[in-house]
Amino acid sequence: MKAKKKTRRRRILLLADFAYASGKAVASGVIRFVSVHSGIDLLIHGHTSEMPNVLGHLIPVSEIDGIVSCFGNDMDFMHGLWNTGLRVPLVFASVGRKVASAPSMRSAAIFCDQSAVANAAAGLLVRHGLLMFCYVGARYEKAVNTWDAERRDAFCTALAEKGFRVSVYSPPAAVDADAELASLSSWLRMQPKPCGILVSDDIRAMHLLNVCRAEGFSVPEQVQVIGVDNEEWICDHTAPTLTSIEIDFEGCGQQAAETLLAMIERRKYARESTFGVRRIVQRMSTTDMHGDVNRAVRAHKWLLGNCRRRLEGPECAAVFGCSARTLQKSYKSVFGRTMQQDLVEMRITQAKKLLSDTDLPVCHIPEKCGIKASSHFMRLFKARTGMTMLKYRLSERRPHDASRK
Repeated sequence: MKAKKKTRRRRILLLADFAYASGKAVASGVIRFVSVHSGIDLLIHGHTSEMPNVLGHLIPVSEIDGIVSCFGNDMDFMHGLWNTGLRVPLVFASVGRKVASAPSMRSAAIFCDQSAVANAAAGLLVRHGLLMFCYVGARYEKAVNTWDAERRDAFCTALAEKGFRVSVYSPPAAVDADAELASLSSWLRMQPKPCGILVSDDIRAMHLLNVCRAEGFSVPEQVQVIGVDNEEWICDHTAPTLTSIEIDFEGCGQQAAETLLAMIERRKYARESTFGVRRIVQRMSTTDMHGDVNRAVRAHKWLLGNCRRRLEGPECAAVFGCSARTLQKSYKSVFGRTMQQDLVEMRITQAKKLLSDTDLPVCHIPEKCGIKASSHFMRLFKARTGMTMLKYRLSERRPHDASRK
């Protein structure tokens, strides 16, 4: 009996930049697609300084059936890739529309739908009752000439259709970081307030929040800020936390892998396609200052101002003219914590300050923090800090004592 010929498995190469969540999400989409399709092996190489030599030295090019590249708009790399003389299909995932494909290669490109990004941002800011809008552009040249320009134009168009104009900040060329931030500060001072600002990406939005803080503009009361990409390591740790548009990069990865497989199998495929937005993750930088959110933000400020005195349960709710249950529900929905949790943290912060800056006896500290049951607060302090109040005082003062000698 004649032996059945073994079918060779397809080999796909994924070239990914894992520095940001977007690159990881695209790779995740490719992996997800491959995992449910038998007969495909996936090779992955991340972005390194050796990447121009990857194809010639690290990967058996002759055995690869197709490539997915999610290096965005790295034109130097793309040209290097084209110049290798590869004859396998290539899909550029999450690439700018101004980046032309190579005519000598079988290639496809998947673009981010910048209109979807712009409409999501414009819709949110308009719903918040704002009348003034701005766009802050990226600083690095590769972005300015590609996706940043597309995102800016789409945002201007989306708001023009609603009857609004957009003030655009484009960073000056050939200046250092300090000079550029000074330019951004000067531009922001001239903008009418309150205003809503879409920023090119999350890192840039973090810079803008820093400028707002330095200039004394309150966020979100005077300026509401939206970033793009939802890089949680940034958005959850800015002051205030950053609202961001989460683009469907994982869907882009799945679409790229599906397109590449169609190219490998000589089936019909789209040379150009788009992917959109998953959601807007709202954080404090675009707090809607109406209704429940307004109540919760005012309650937080009230707690900060009153945490050093004893508080009765219904007192805070009475200040805002609602039931304690309604206030607690609003507060937790905005901050993700209960009012009691925040009140405890505020009082522990106050206790640390008193222990460090005063000679007040330790036994009197809880009372100065609005606590009647001192023994309970002392146990709570130790559980939070890992040391007793007395040890905390000694640990804070020992460096100062040493410096005096």
